[in-house]
Amino acid sequence: MTSIRAKALCLFRHNDKVLLAKAYDPNKDEYFFRPIGGGVEFGETSVQAIEREVEEEIQQQITQPKLICVLENLFRFDGQQGHEIVFIYDAKFVDSDVYNKQEIQGNETNGYRYIAQWLSREQIKLTQSPVYPKGIEQWLFNN
Repeated sequence: MTSIRAKALCLFRHNDKVLLAKAYDPNKDEYFFRPIGGGVEFGETSVQAIEREVEEEIQQQITQPKLICVLENLFRFDGQQGHEIVFIYDAKFVDSDVYNKQEIQGNETNGYRYIAQWLSREQIKLTQSPVYPKGIEQWLFNN
């Protein structure tokens, strides 16, 4: 990829846990976690993108989205170099039942399916899997 992408990701936090999607990089043979979200489309704001992405991927509506940081992410995924500007939001779910589900099925627009889980700081450490994008760690459990 030779262009910089704009992304919007959302942190959902509840009872000292954060909702993260599990993903896999076949080139590195590495499992990792990341917040739910995706690309900002031309003509939409980053907040509109996070509302749309959460609705598309896990069929949930959000409320009170608040921008908490912007990260620049240089990375390699599946052998390809990537460069993105990532808007990180904090938000709440409209449907409070989501907070009682241990796992949530997610679907990317490319057909990739994933499982999102509520994870504590200790559970993340035990998996020894990184959380991406780099630099997000300090925001995972801060309200």
